[in-house]
Amino acid sequence: MLFNDWIATIIEEVGISWFDFYSIGHICLGVGLFLFFSLFYTIPKKKGKTPIFSLLFVFILTMFFVILWEIIENTVFIFFDWKFEGRADSWQNLTTDILMGVIGSLGSWLFAYLIFEKDKNAWGYYIFGFIGFALWLSVFIILRYLTLENSPII
Repeated sequence: MLFNDWIATIIEEVGISWFDFYSIGHICLGVGLFLFFSLFYTIPKKKGKTPIFSLLFVFILTMFFVILWEIIENTVFIFFDWKFEGRADSWQNLTTDILMGVIGSLGSWLFAYLIFEKDKNAWGYYIFGFIGFALWLSVFIILRYLTLENSPII
């Protein structure tokens, strides 16, 4: 396999290679969804009420939405011609995108447990989560720029 089969370095390889700049965006998706859904766990718990969700349920819900996103991205977005490069993702890229979303969610779950469960510090958890989300988003923007910059001008 060529190196570019693994990592997209030009536009033509995006959505075909195992990893592209959108793979980092899927980490952001996993982190962001987990942070959002965990609000239904941390806020009631902080007030002394029984939480609606458990963190396991939050993780499962996040995985469901990461998979749903891939289905929408590769059907509806193609139908309306909103998809980058107008083609469906390869099975390799689709698998990696889902895996990256799960990794982002797992990272958030780990820190939810370490920061919130042990120290009962919801603010620390959400501040850390927001900073982590912003850092991954910055990496996504940088990789997107580098990929587009390396592509030949048509």
